[in-house]
Amino acid sequence: MPIDIPSLVPEKFLNHLSQIDSALKGAGFECYLVGGSVRDLVMGKIPKEYDLTTNAEPKQVKKLFRTVIDTGIEHGTVTVVLDKINYEITTYRIDKDYTDGRRPDHVEFGTTLSEDLKRRDFTMNALAFDLRTGLIVDEHFGIRDIEQKTIRTIGNPIQRFTEDGLRPIRALRFASTLDFFIEPETKKAIHETKHITKKISLERFQDEVLKAFVGPKPSRMIQLLAEEEIFQIFLPNIQKQLSPKQNVLERLDQSSKDLIGIQLALAFYALWENVALKELETILRTLKFSGQNTKDCLLFFEFLTKWEKDQNVPNIDEFILKKEYLAPVKRHFQSRFPIDREFILKLTPIFGEMTRQMVSIWEEEPPLLLTDMKFNGNHLAETYPKLAKTNYGMVLNYLLDLVLHSPKENEYSRLLRHSAHFIGNLTK
Repeated sequence: MPIDIPSLVPEKFLNHLSQIDSALKGAGFECYLVGGSVRDLVMGKIPKEYDLTTNAEPKQVKKLFRTVIDTGIEHGTVTVVLDKINYEITTYRIDKDYTDGRRPDHVEFGTTLSEDLKRRDFTMNALAFDLRTGLIVDEHFGIRDIEQKTIRTIGNPIQRFTEDGLRPIRALRFASTLDFFIEPETKKAIHETKHITKKISLERFQDEVLKAFVGPKPSRMIQLLAEEEIFQIFLPNIQKQLSPKQNVLERLDQSSKDLIGIQLALAFYALWENVALKELETILRTLKFSGQNTKDCLLFFEFLTKWEKDQNVPNIDEFILKKEYLAPVKRHFQSRFPIDREFILKLTPIFGEMTRQMVSIWEEEPPLLLTDMKFNGNHLAETYPKLAKTNYGMVLNYLLDLVLHSPKENEYSRLLRHSAHFIGNLTK
């Protein structure tokens, strides 16, 4: 199967790869493009990154290039930097003895390409490509499996999954992002090696989930994790059988890739729509999602829960949309993103058709927060020096509700008059 390199590899990357290939081969070594990049090329996709393999040992690779980083030198990997772009180069190796279910106890260099390809996880990832000759090395029928959209381990799947407990999660992720199916023996091995999967770090698990979110159908990852009962490995207190809500998963697939919080909220809402926010926070933190992604998820999950009730109210009014949804969005995101029409439209998987009305409201630039009002705590202190500071919040929130109902009330003189009336009733 010929690969159309010029159309699939941008010129800048192709020049870099040619430099690396020429340097290694010029010094008497072998060099191949390997792994996911070759899989992508076979599928007619532009690779996101390019990894290479060689029989040169790391110290020999380092002599050939000006800028080299020891990213994983103990496992034979160094990173060559060309024009600020990283290229991982790994020495052919054999992985020896996995006792912790996560990484080989030691590696052996100086082997052949065949031995190196044999240690890889799935047949589709065990392809090597010679940039100079255009030859594809496919000793494990990886191209056949790619054509048949099949995920299959190299050799015995139980053995491969016992070596590294992350491999079953990677199988699910690839099934999701590539729209492949997992062949029966490989799928069966996922169940039989859960005791090994349990050993992986939670950071590695959530990283695979986030990689699936970048793909075209993240719902498939959530569905597979539920079907294979993977969440229960890391969250033993949750119920055994999870049945994700399909209509929510469909909305997950429609969500913006750059708002991970919405993706997480929809994923967990599909799984546990009735979970309390505090419990959801514990789940997110247990799974090692970042603090920011956790906070974003909790905000959007709360929106989903509220919206389930609010959207059933006939003629939901602008006050609710502003107070319950647009104001929290502004408060939460204004320091991180420009909140504009494009940003609000990203909320469509939560609010559906109502999102367009929210855009219209937003574009009118209504006051939504206390900081948007023309009357503030300093004005209260100047005008009502005897008013207890404990009452400030009550007064200001009353005024904010007024301007949320009627933005024209957001004038100093009007708010001063309203505050006098409210404080007068307080002191009666």
